[in-house]
Amino acid sequence: MGNDSDDRPHILLVDDELNWAYVMKEIAELLNLNITITTDPREANRLLSVGEYDLLITDIRMPEESGFDLIRKVRRRIGDIPIIVVTAYDTDKLHTQAKALNVQKVFIKPFQIQELENAMARLLNIEPVSYTHLRAHETSLHLVCRL
Repeated sequence: MGNDSDDRPHILLVDDELNWAYVMKEIAELLNLNITITTDPREANRLLSVGEYDLLITDIRMPEESGFDLIRKVRRRIGDIPIIVVTAYDTDKLHTQAKALNVQKVFIKPFQIQELENAMARLLNIEPVSYTHLRAHETSLHLVCRL
């Protein structure tokens, strides 16, 4: 798991929304995870070819390339890395494509941060953050999501 200098699980987040990237950085810190963030799916491809990641979290609609294009490339190159999709666009096609590409979880914005943390913990085989600890951070995280 993770990289050579740190045995914590390592997440790659791909999303063109910087506010969401900040929220994910906070969540990773709560769960004691490493996180690498990029806003460009093409950069994510490069990062995946040179680094080792335990979980990919990606948006679907991004200007440079769709998240599904990225996921297809990841599945061909890496295979079974767990993938979570976080998007604001809820369509039948989204769910059909996600299932066909073996995406483990799809979150449609808005959603409860704790649900995402629980899914990340389950996929990475780590302990989830206690709800009381999470509540102290959740208010500020929701404010950032609304910016």
